[in-house]
Amino acid sequence: MNQKQLQDITALYGRLSRDDEMSGESMSIQSQRAILGQYAKEHGFTNCRFFMDDGYSGTNFDRPAFIEMMELVQQGRVKTILVKDLSRLGRNYLEVGRYTEVIFPEYKVRFIAITDGVDSAVGENEFAPFKNIINEWYAKDISRKVKSAFKAKALRGEYTGAYPPYGYDRDPADRHKLVPNQYSSVIGEIFRMALEGKTCGQIARELERQQILRPQAYLHEKFGKFVSDRILQYPFAWDHSSVRAILMNQVYIGNMVHFRTGSKNFKEKKLIWKPETDWIVVEGTHEPLVDAETFWTVQERVKVKQPRKRCCNANIFRGLLFCGECGKRMAFCNRKNEKRRKSLGSFSCNTNRRYGGKFCTTHYITLEQVKSIVLEDIRRNAMLASEDTGRYIDYLMQLSKAGQADEINALKKELETSRHRLAELATLVQRIYEDHVFDRLPEELYQTLSAKYEAETKNLKARTAEIQTQLAESASKTQNSRDFAALVAPYADITELDEELVHTLIEKIVIHEKEILDGLPVMRIEIYYRFIGKVQDQLSAGKTAKNKTEPAAPADSIA
Repeated sequence: MNQKQLQDITALYGRLSRDDEMSGESMSIQSQRAILGQYAKEHGFTNCRFFMDDGYSGTNFDRPAFIEMMELVQQGRVKTILVKDLSRLGRNYLEVGRYTEVIFPEYKVRFIAITDGVDSAVGENEFAPFKNIINEWYAKDISRKVKSAFKAKALRGEYTGAYPPYGYDRDPADRHKLVPNQYSSVIGEIFRMALEGKTCGQIARELERQQILRPQAYLHEKFGKFVSDRILQYPFAWDHSSVRAILMNQVYIGNMVHFRTGSKNFKEKKLIWKPETDWIVVEGTHEPLVDAETFWTVQERVKVKQPRKRCCNANIFRGLLFCGECGKRMAFCNRKNEKRRKSLGSFSCNTNRRYGGKFCTTHYITLEQVKSIVLEDIRRNAMLASEDTGRYIDYLMQLSKAGQADEINALKKELETSRHRLAELATLVQRIYEDHVFDRLPEELYQTLSAKYEAETKNLKARTAEIQTQLAESASKTQNSRDFAALVAPYADITELDEELVHTLIEKIVIHEKEILDGLPVMRIEIYYRFIGKVQDQLSAGKTAKNKTEPAAPADSIA
């Protein structure tokens, strides 16, 4: 190969994205090859080399063939670049303009877009910038249409992922529906271990010990994807991130969740996590693999930061205890001297531990004290629920109403006022619009009033929706009380707590600082149960716990 062949390359560049392919245009790679080859032959271009990117979007320039061609350009080895039209080079008009007007001239590369009549050797084409803008608009329009189609499918509860989630297959009768497969039992086992208190890392090691295929290895086995030496060599090497992703995926309770990730705009291909307010969640679209109660209990556990040190099995309250003053989580300290220790460990305020007594007090309490108080309170509620369920539910409702009656009345009054004001605003907007149409209201004043009324209407509608949600939650208290009564009733005779039981029944435990009551140091403890919240406060006095045994006491009474 002589020096001229190495240097004077005619680069014939083609590109085809999936969107272009679906649009029905005659832009196949074969068609572009034929057009570019024929043009080069007719116009005497020699030393031609094809650079083809099949399946790459024109909105970004991170394409393998294009990168290879530009490396040769930067080495000074390319003399001419031929494309079928400007859109084949790209659909980002700023980037296309930078290449055609700055980079190519800098390296003395002749650029030709055949069907658009662009040839840098015969001067600038005044229409080219407008053509680039039109090409970008086309890409933006395609992106909008694709997103609209996916949103419509999401709202119908259809599955739109490339591959089904671990534990599911596509329904043979409807590829947008999911059905459990042979690994569905593995999902149940993962959630069971998480409920028992195992960390994501511990679950991963147990799955590896059982020789269960990890998700990437399963996709490789079924679909031939994720081919890598690591996956082929270690198909059972689960990691904590894979376990965590499964535990946090609502698909396993029968919900379809879409738009959890996305890009900033149609030009940016990097995916980012979106806030939950932007998600589309459709419930009950397929058969669940775990029940909702287990799933949401596990979510609270997953949120808690996993300890990096040796795990202490003694702490069954991991992530549940909070300081009653600063609101931060309580830190657990394990006793190291097992022979001399009188307690398995203790809790204290994390703020106090990190920043000292100027910011918060210690709130010191032993693990045994917390266990004693929680055990007795669970048994008390379980006994009342099992002996007379109806009376116990009425008692819970009375507690709820006693604490929320004034708040509910205030919300109802505010809702009525907001609705009345919204009706007034609708009338005012209609009036100023009519006055504006008939020239009774100047344009500037109309715009000012219109913006003011629109902003007020928007705020009132948001507040109205918030109030309605709060009132609906209040109305669901009866069902919540029934659910909790059924959940706690079987534990009337328990003698010992375990981690699974504690995290199933309890949402959080708030520890207040010691105070002197009747000459004795006591510590007030608030236990918030799932479904119903706080039933009443408990007291820790020294090493004993004094708890109420009758349901007639009002909320916040000192037991």
